[in-house]
Amino acid sequence: MRNSKFLSRVLATASACAVATVGLAVISAAPSGAAAKAPISIGYICSCTSPQASSVVINRSAYEAYVDYTNAHGGIAGHKIKLYLADDSANPATSTADVHTFVTQDHVQAIVSLAGSPSAWQSYVDGLHIPIVGADGSAIQFFTDPNFFFPGQTDDSLPAAVAIAAKKVGSNNFGVMYCAEAAACQELVAPLEAIGPKYGVKLAYNTQISYAAPSYASECLAAQQAGVKALFIGDAVTVVESVAKDCAAQGYNPTIIASDGAVGIQFATTPGLSNNLLAFEPQIPFNVTNTPATKTMVAAFKKYQPALMSSPNYNGEVDEAWTSGLLLAAAVEAGHPGNTITSAEILKGLHSLHGNTLGGMSPPLTFHAGKPNLVDCWFWMTTSHGKFTEKYGLTPACK
Repeated sequence: MRNSKFLSRVLATASACAVATVGLAVISAAPSGAAAKAPISIGYICSCTSPQASSVVINRSAYEAYVDYTNAHGGIAGHKIKLYLADDSANPATSTADVHTFVTQDHVQAIVSLAGSPSAWQSYVDGLHIPIVGADGSAIQFFTDPNFFFPGQTDDSLPAAVAIAAKKVGSNNFGVMYCAEAAACQELVAPLEAIGPKYGVKLAYNTQISYAAPSYASECLAAQQAGVKALFIGDAVTVVESVAKDCAAQGYNPTIIASDGAVGIQFATTPGLSNNLLAFEPQIPFNVTNTPATKTMVAAFKKYQPALMSSPNYNGEVDEAWTSGLLLAAAVEAGHPGNTITSAEILKGLHSLHGNTLGGMSPPLTFHAGKPNLVDCWFWMTTSHGKFTEKYGLTPACK
């Protein structure tokens, strides 16, 4: 899941969510006649071959499209991006080795992480003050470690978002089905039980589910018997789809709550999801393609990664990847680099951001040195009659 990907995952006020627009001007070419500028070396690590791959693998292609687009437009402040890729297959030892290679051989200035076990190498990069700039906010480090930055909702507010979603659809309770493959998924249950009463809802049913289960009919019937009207499924996108289909086949049609990369483009036409999905997304929903920032993103995908647009796994991960690239660009620009870029300059730039929405792609972002980088706002995403909708608008909601 995001821990809905690795959980859907486990685990600032509303007025602070006024949109501060910062466009895509962060991608700028070097002035004519300027001295050649050194590239920015970035390490990108993902768990792109794992049980949650259906939710996350598309992130890598989207980030590569961002890099190709940026380099074709002069780089960031005249610095081209040199991208190093690694897939740790959700293996902590492999993940650690990959990150050490980034540092000792590739000499990266920042790392983009979609790794399943960043705790395996967290202290190593922290000691070197190498910032982690996206590309997925589900890992606990993104809301506990000051060295990890994510340009969207972090999962400390996931339990609140689930409870608020249940309340939003008029339910006084909710149920949870969470992945059996990761301990982080189990850790979601206690925070949900604790936070429900604060929003006038209660956790009426919870159970773990296996990625490889042939059917989820029995779990659906158990949730129905418990009177669950809003059901949060914390697992990979294909599991959410299967659960919704199996529940609908039993005549059980609760509002399905999902988040982030656990929401796929096919949900708009999937039985059990096409008319009763309420999702919360860390960035602007992936179906929104008519803003200046999303038009640029989609055009880049079509040119540099054309298979993205027809992928059955197209989901919020594309926005997460692209927005993580924009965050890197904003940080580099704000750090006022010279002919070379350092990790310290990127960190300085990150800490200078205040209310930045990256052109409307993210909730307002403000980061403070030495403090965890919490982002407790998100965007709502719904379905109605076989189409994705923005029933609640595009103003970020906040915890």
